[in-house]
Amino acid sequence: MSLPVVLLLGTVGLFVGSAVWVIAAAQAAHRPLFSGPVCASCSAPLPAAAWLPLYGCGRLRRCRARGVGQPIARVLFELGVAGYFAAVAARSDDGVSLAATLIFTVPLLVILLVDWWTRYIYTNIIGLGLLLGFGFALADGVGTLLNHLLAAGVALLAFGFFFALAAGIYRNLAVVPFGRGDVYLAAVIGAMTGWPDVATALFYGMFFGGVGAVLLLATRRAGRRDAVAYGPYLCVGALIVLLIRV
Repeated sequence: MSLPVVLLLGTVGLFVGSAVWVIAAAQAAHRPLFSGPVCASCSAPLPAAAWLPLYGCGRLRRCRARGVGQPIARVLFELGVAGYFAAVAARSDDGVSLAATLIFTVPLLVILLVDWWTRYIYTNIIGLGLLLGFGFALADGVGTLLNHLLAAGVALLAFGFFFALAAGIYRNLAVVPFGRGDVYLAAVIGAMTGWPDVATALFYGMFFGGVGAVLLLATRRAGRRDAVAYGPYLCVGALIVLLIRV
C-alpha cells in the first residue's frame, strides 16, 4: 500500500486500540461491552472523549472525579495497535486480505487484554472470532472454508489434549497452564489462519508463553504453583502469523 494509506490505517489503529481498551475493560469488569469508559482506579465514569486515543486526545490524563492518573499502559497499547495496523498496511497489496487481517485483530486484542487482566476468556468473543474467521474463509470459496474448518478442528483437538493432560498432572484446574478458554482460542486462531498457518501461530504462542512463564518465575512475580495467563501469548502468535502472511 502507498504511504498515505499506511499513515491513514496507522491512525485508524490508534482509535481502534483505544476502543478495544475501553471494551476490554468493560468486559473484564462484567459491565456491558459498550457501557463506556471508566477510571482505571476508582471506576468513576469518564466523559465520552475517553473513547478517543491518547487520553482523549490529551484532555483526560486524570480522572475528573478524584484526580487519579490514568495508566500509561493504555497509551502504549494504543501506539502498539497503531504500529501493527501500519505494518499490515505496508505489507499488503490485497484489499480483502488487508481487511480480514485488521478485523481479526479486534477480537484477538480484546481476548489478549481481558485474559491478561482476569485469566478468563469470554465465549461471546470466541464466537465472534469463529464467525469472522469462517465468514472470510467462505467468502474466498468452499475450499478455503474447509481448510479453515480443518485447522480449527485440529487446533481444538490438540489443545483439548494438552488441557486434559495438564489437568491429569496438576489435578487442580485452578493452576493448570491451559484453560478451557485457551482450547477455544486455539480453534479461533485456526479459523482465522487456516492450515498449516495455525500450526505456526500456535507454536509461536507456546514459545512466547514458555518464555513469559520463565521470566515471571525468574522475577518472582509468579510461583511454580501459580496460574499464568496463556491466552495473551497465543494471541500474539496469531497476530504475528497474520502479519507475516498478509
